[in-house]
Amino acid sequence: MEVSQANETKKHAFLERKFQVGSANSDKVNYSLAEKFFHNKDVKPEVLEAKKQVMKKKQANILGTEPREWNSSTLVDPKAEKDVASRDLKRQLLKVRAGLMDERVAKPSKFHTDDAIAERHKFIVSVTGKGPIGKLTGQWFNTVDERGLAKHCIADHWPDWNNSHSCHTKDDVKEAKGVFERKEQKRVRQNKPDRKLTTLEYISPVQAVQNVNDCLRERKIDFQDLKEQFKRELKVEFPQASEERLQAMAQRLLNEKLLADEKMARFPVQHESFRPNLSLTTQDRRYKEYFHPGTYGWMECEKRYGWSCCINFDQDSRGCEHKIANPDSWCLLGFERR
Repeated sequence: MEVSQANETKKHAFLERKFQVGSANSDKVNYSLAEKFFHNKDVKPEVLEAKKQVMKKKQANILGTEPREWNSSTLVDPKAEKDVASRDLKRQLLKVRAGLMDERVAKPSKFHTDDAIAERHKFIVSVTGKGPIGKLTGQWFNTVDERGLAKHCIADHWPDWNNSHSCHTKDDVKEAKGVFERKEQKRVRQNKPDRKLTTLEYISPVQAVQNVNDCLRERKIDFQDLKEQFKRELKVEFPQASEERLQAMAQRLLNEKLLADEKMARFPVQHESFRPNLSLTTQDRRYKEYFHPGTYGWMECEKRYGWSCCINFDQDSRGCEHKIANPDSWCLLGFERR
């Protein structure tokens, strides 16, 4: 009887109260970062063993000090064997010393962060006007919320500025049509023929570019034989040069020859210093304009008419103040006609 009573009073191991961090039996609320949430004895041994194996595999076995796993392959071809390089230990140690066998870790790119990718997704959705991102992430995206609080404002005192980047809604299409009409009206207003413009001498920008291209084309056709001669001489001098390099070098020599010929035509006398005519560039055509800053009216003290600034009685007299007028100065006024 005593033995049976002792067995009844004895508690099982799983019923014993054990204090551990994070358990319901503890009266502690806050824990430090150094304390573990679960006790080591609470983790299963197979889980601990698996964790040890994973942590061990993360460490690279560069020197080959750890025992290798059994290779179950039956291939005998020496070209296909993987561990041929490890046989030459001296060469492997030299590579280790030089740092050629170090594990390289790729740093995360600054241009492909999660925030940047999310912003790019939002931009694509706001431009296309389509809700799902299907092609990008397979998630659903609400474009109305991304257009900002101003599009679905619920209070009058909140700002109503439309900060949208989309261009496919009805309001955006209407606003785009209005902008196009205003620009079209401005274009028509500015392109009216001017009476002072001589249409016979005016050359449009398109025609000017076409004339330059025609001149360059004619020059290439006229001097094609000379260019081929330069190319043959360069081929002898540079036998290993490619066709593109020979074309470029021949064109450069041809351009230099044409420039030298034009210089000879303009300046036939060599080594002669031409003294410039300074009277054409240093002449000063500025002059003074005199004026009265006051008004011409009746002067009660003098009992006659006169200027209020200098008390001159002649209405056509030369002004008492002057300003400098330069006819050669730049005119910065606009040419848009209203």
